[in-house]
Amino acid sequence: MRYEGKTVLITGGGSGLGRAMAQAFAQEGATVATIGRRQEALDETSRLIEEGGGKALGISCDVRDAARVGETIAQVVQRTGRLDVLVNNAAGNFISPSEQLSPNGFKAVVDIVLLGTFNCSRLAFDALKESRGAILNIIATYAWTASPARSTPPPPKPACST
Repeated sequence: MRYEGKTVLITGGGSGLGRAMAQAFAQEGATVATIGRRQEALDETSRLIEEGGGKALGISCDVRDAARVGETIAQVVQRTGRLDVLVNNAAGNFISPSEQLSPNGFKAVVDIVLLGTFNCSRLAFDALKESRGAILNIIATYAWTASPARSTPPPPKPACST
């Protein structure tokens, strides 16, 4: 029970890796708050945690909206009394050939991943500072390597090797 008495906030906690991390933190005693755009998915994560004996809440929030992020973090702290860990896990992606990805699609991905991570980190800072908490940023490996139907090219090869 390494996280007994602690509160963990996970963005993108309604599915996939976010849901799995939420369940793992809850099994270690944390109260887990998940945020994401789909309330139904967040409710399912909370239900799974509570069925396992844990404490959870899910709050609909688009991480691109700084004002909403601020309100959500304040709500989490008000309901749980603290914030100890922020896991920036929210991501967006469009599986399509590069030449078919629209500028708006690309902007949505960048805004969720970069702007959302900034918004959550910046607006959670005071609560995390008070608890001497931590931030964990989850990133995708295709930021450095190509992957089918994703636009990011592989990194350049070094000019010389030793």
